[in-house]
Amino acid sequence: MYHANPLDIHESGTGEDTVAKIFESLRASIISGEIAPGQVINSVEIANHFGTSRTPVREALLILNQYGLITLEARRRPRVAEVSVKAIRDLYALRTAMHAYISEAIVQSAPDDALQALRAQAAQLIERFPDLSSEEHLLNVEAYLAAEARLCGNNVVLDVLDSLKWKISWFRHLGLMSREQLGVLADDRLRVAEAYLDRDARLAEALNRSMLRKAGQYCEMNFVRSRAQASR
Repeated sequence: MYHANPLDIHESGTGEDTVAKIFESLRASIISGEIAPGQVINSVEIANHFGTSRTPVREALLILNQYGLITLEARRRPRVAEVSVKAIRDLYALRTAMHAYISEAIVQSAPDDALQALRAQAAQLIERFPDLSSEEHLLNVEAYLAAEARLCGNNVVLDVLDSLKWKISWFRHLGLMSREQLGVLADDRLRVAEAYLDRDARLAEALNRSMLRKAGQYCEMNFVRSRAQASR
């Protein structure tokens, strides 16, 4: 069953505005877990909720498919994508490989003031950690990662990361980390930022690999545990 945000229900509109509203509402419902992996998406029901035709719904679903959140197959109803341990492992392997390049590019080309600002942002993640919920902390982590990625100066990398951003966020929610796990990664992130500032590409790459390996293991372990609990 699709549950739209109450603020979105019965809102009408046309064109890109309606497509954006449908996309954002479905995206939020999938990432939050309100719509579970593998669940069928009812296009007619969504169109009725938004007071629109099925055309904007189809367009929104195409965008969600591009981000890997749903699957569209001929002669089958759209479904939320299935998630597996392998999918989590593959995503973190790709992120690890990309961060090897990002580490080198940042050390080689990012200006000192930008690296100092990034280090301050990493330190603030630790300082504010006790006062924030896990969800608030993760939003700040995403802001840090976006700032870090921009410093690599490669638009192709930014485009790839943009295409992965909602799947990364989704997997984070499915394998939600404990406060202790988030704290470990926050400490690691500061060490990476300090390695950038020291212009030590080899250390930054090694730290990033270690941090993402831990993050992947945490996500995978928590995902498996949550599935086991849900099946009881």
